[in-house]
Amino acid sequence: MTEVAELHLSRVRRYRIVVGLDLSEYSEVVLEHALDQAARHDAPELHLLTVREKRNPSADEVKQALWEHVYSTLEAFNRHGTEWRARLHVRRGKPDEQIVQLGAEVGADLIVLGQFGLHHPKASRKAVAAKVLANATCPTLVVGMPEAYDAKQCGMCVALRQQSEGELWWCEDHTSSSRRAEHVLTPMTVWSHGKFAIDRAA
Repeated sequence: MTEVAELHLSRVRRYRIVVGLDLSEYSEVVLEHALDQAARHDAPELHLLTVREKRNPSADEVKQALWEHVYSTLEAFNRHGTEWRARLHVRRGKPDEQIVQLGAEVGADLIVLGQFGLHHPKASRKAVAAKVLANATCPTLVVGMPEAYDAKQCGMCVALRQQSEGELWWCEDHTSSSRRAEHVLTPMTVWSHGKFAIDRAA
């Protein structure tokens, strides 16, 4: 990198992302979402945080585990990303408090965290995400891994929406005046030279 380029980067306000990782089975998914956000910016700065809630294992052991957890994903990102940098953090305390605190300390533009892994009780992991959302000083992206949602949809309706690209919503059996009254939709939005396609009659 030339001296001029380095000087320019030093003046660029890096886009800072704090990523909360609990080293669970879903951490890789959370990191991938964070890197997807980082790739949208010219000079992203990632702060990858794991919080120790107990004395053991030691901070050094957790730091090593964090490094092993993120290395391959960061190495893959490095093949495409440029002018980015990352720092690993290991802190002790309550996860929600430490994530929010680090975000404030680095002046984060975004916090990315998951609802945490299966080894955390559901109530516990939801509470962490909710507390971060309530107290963070910047936008927060919570990466969920929800169980499959059974919407009890009609297979014919689903197929019709896909085949018609959303132009038709209900199959013949479910096209009733009551359903139509509950769901008002416009034609698909089309951008063409600044025009916004919308059916005024709807």
